[in-house]
Amino acid sequence: MKAAVKAPMRFGIIHVGASRMSVSIFEYTSLVNLQLLERAERDVTFGEEVFRNHSLSFETIDEICRTLRGYVQLLKDYGISDYQVVGTAVVREAENRRNILDQIYVQTGLMMTVIDMPKEIYYKYFGLYYHLYQKGITQQRSDEAVLFLDITSGGVGISIWYKGSLKLQENIHLGSLRVLELFSRNQRASLSFPCAIHDYLHSMLAPLEDEMKAYPIRYLVLAGDEAQQLSGFMGYPVTNGQEQEVDVSVLTDFVESFHGVSVTKMVNRYHIQEHRANILVPTLLLYHVICQMAQPQIIVTSPLSLVDGISLYYGAERSHHPFLEIMREQNVRLAWSMARHYQIDEAYTKKIERFGLQFCKALEGHGVSARSLYLYRIAAVLSEVGKFVSLRNNSEHAYHIVMGSDIFGLTDDEKRVVANVVYYHYKGYPSDADAQFRELDEVDKRQIMKLVAIIRLAKDLDASYEQKIQSIDVTVLEQEKKLIVTVNTKQNVFLEQLTFMRDVGYFNSVFGLAVEWKRGGESK
Repeated sequence: MKAAVKAPMRFGIIHVGASRMSVSIFEYTSLVNLQLLERAERDVTFGEEVFRNHSLSFETIDEICRTLRGYVQLLKDYGISDYQVVGTAVVREAENRRNILDQIYVQTGLMMTVIDMPKEIYYKYFGLYYHLYQKGITQQRSDEAVLFLDITSGGVGISIWYKGSLKLQENIHLGSLRVLELFSRNQRASLSFPCAIHDYLHSMLAPLEDEMKAYPIRYLVLAGDEAQQLSGFMGYPVTNGQEQEVDVSVLTDFVESFHGVSVTKMVNRYHIQEHRANILVPTLLLYHVICQMAQPQIIVTSPLSLVDGISLYYGAERSHHPFLEIMREQNVRLAWSMARHYQIDEAYTKKIERFGLQFCKALEGHGVSARSLYLYRIAAVLSEVGKFVSLRNNSEHAYHIVMGSDIFGLTDDEKRVVANVVYYHYKGYPSDADAQFRELDEVDKRQIMKLVAIIRLAKDLDASYEQKIQSIDVTVLEQEKKLIVTVNTKQNVFLEQLTFMRDVGYFNSVFGLAVEWKRGGESK
């Protein structure tokens, strides 16, 4: 799988995290040829401050800004003008988030992107999956599953890959620092604390235990500095840039050797700083609980970090790498798994997805991007889930189901786009009179209007839910400003034509194209 770019591309990633700030400079030729040219980083305790006080002090914000100015100077020294500044839990969780972003902009001129938890986990999964894909781990026997476990300071991501697709993806607000901050310093010093935190973690993850046990998990894949450091403590030498296989029994023996894992014991045994032990202890206990529940055969630790995942995704997007399409297909299949839980009509939904895709591809020159096409597919698959709750107001129920779910690979803003398309999929039109639409920015509103116009016509083509129309042809005549839809069927489709023509006016108002219905001679 190759996707070359014309010349090597250089860019930088600045990351403000809960326990570390860093700047990384990369040179990208392809996904298999991404080189780290320079990385500067420093350990910080910002996350502890946020989880303790729910905000960052102005002294801390000033410290962040001073470091950022130094990072920008390093980028300038390398002649790098293409870079991203990202913040994760430390900014995302702070109640004074707006003040933090404002001060960063005022003091440094930098616009920071705050990554929500699902997207943070997805970036790391993207990079991790690619590396394991290249090594063939994800192409193991069909009766073996791979569990990806990502632990951040504020959340845990659990993803299971089995038989060629992503079967389970759950994100839980249960990160390393978040867990510790639930207990006071005195409580953490108690002899009963290790047992209490283990039981707490088990209770929080218990709803997923049966789902994890439903798959024959061979590999438990752990990523990041914590996984590498803990595997080093267990006697597995850290190899530069390489995955490491750790026997599950070694992890169990390691945990039991503490006779109750605590921060103090971790500090005394390995002579590490307390703030580092505060991250490693809950991380280790989470690993242990997951091993007990999922019962993997082999643990694989990877050095891949969030910044590595972001850089791979950034390069892939810029070079239009075909691996992006593989990942999107995975996410669509995951949406299908979610939809099946709500007992949707699969034959109908597949038609709506397929018909809508034809509209999207025909309308590429009218503001329907590849990303819009991807969002359409997710919305089409999930458009009927509300009927599981109630036929009455089912679109409103579907909206709340989508908004209440973490949809892998989508940002929170993109999820709101999908939820609004689902909300208007059969009744009403996007309007600022509706609160959930009014609060969106104008770019997202325009995207929703286009996708609603498309999904309405696609659904009209199977208004009877009897799949009378086997196929369609969609053609745009640019000079005539007309879209021609040719339906191929021998059956009576009067209902489909009636409902289709009802929604043509809205489509015309959004795209500026007249719509013509044509009847094909034979079904395809």
